Amino acid sequence: MDIKYYQIDEVAKLAETTKRTIRYYEDLGLLKPVRTDASYRLYTEEDISNIKEIRNLRIKLGMNLSEIQRFMGLKKSIHGILDGSVKDIDEIRTAEEKINELMIIIDERESTLKQIRDNCCRYLEEISKTVEQLEK
Repeated sequence: MDIKYYQIDEVAKLAETTKRTIRYYEDLGLLKPVRTDASYRLYTEEDISNIKEIRNLRIKLGMNLSEIQRFMGLKKSIHGILDGSVKDIDEIRTAEEKINELMIIIDERESTLKQIRDNCCRYLEEISKTVEQLEK
């Protein structure tokens, strides 16, 4: 199976971000593009998917870059475990613990978001009543 490679201009368009952001993610170790002999960066579909995932983690879930680095590192570990390249039981147990910690964080954020949503619904109801009274 041939891997298709993209240059940074194409990746920025496909991932709906900037070249500067992509380079920053690379500096943080979140991306590791292939380099040509002339040092041009070449990205794969997986890299594009990771960029989109990083953006979603930041924007939609409010994760900071440190949390994203930990998450992406965990994701890499999980792939290694699942593809059989990681066989160290301690590393596997550490990944399992990190997944459990992440699930707790997700549950806490979900609870907070539900509270915020409930408040918004209440505010909308109160505003609707106010508008109805004013229209009378």
